[in-house]
Amino acid sequence: MTADRKAARSLALLWVCLAGLLMVLILVGHHLRPLRSTVDQMPYPPSAAALKALSLGDDQFLFRAELAWLQEVGDGGGRLKPLKEFDYERVADWLRAIDRLDPQSDGVFQLGSTYFGAISDPATAPIQLPPLIDYYAEAAMADPAHRWHWLVWGAIKEQHVVRNRETADRLVDDLLATRASPGTPGWLPLLAAPLLRAVGEKERAVLLDADPDIVERRRLANEVLRERLNSIGSPSH
Repeated sequence: MTADRKAARSLALLWVCLAGLLMVLILVGHHLRPLRSTVDQMPYPPSAAALKALSLGDDQFLFRAELAWLQEVGDGGGRLKPLKEFDYERVADWLRAIDRLDPQSDGVFQLGSTYFGAISDPATAPIQLPPLIDYYAEAAMADPAHRWHWLVWGAIKEQHVVRNRETADRLVDDLLATRASPGTPGWLPLLAAPLLRAVGEKERAVLLDADPDIVERRRLANEVLRERLNSIGSPSH
């Protein structure tokens, strides 16, 4: 037998052994899968000082790493943890902690609103989402000129999904407080009355709609809307 043939046979034997080992691993994994523990609840977030120490001077790296970890925290061991089974108080605490690493980023909002905030189960969403809405309102009011859209997300979820009176009342106060915040859209306070109606506070909604300031803001908002619609419909020159 030539050296080339021996080498070819050795290589073929090696591939057969590797394929056999892969099959053994797959069979063992399949056998052990029922014995794997369920995915645990996410741990409590570390303190701001602990996060700062963990960053080793690179807050941006830790910010991105923690966001990626948080999105995958419910996946592991071949199992997925449904969003409705998470403790949303803890989710909000994690988002709050990570946000401190980069207050200028919208990454925390994007993850919370499009991932954790996407929960739609009618039985659990109204119970799970309020801590997330409260956190986003808190973060928005700390920097309303740049984070006012966090309030809008909360108002939409509150009106159409949650309908919790306590959460709605807090949001109404925040939306109305933006009247004194420069750099925020003038129509933001107009979202307050629909929230009140959504939770059954119709009398307060009527009174708010009649407030001269709200009346003027509604007039200006309608005027801007008409101008934009007209500009869309006008032929280009």
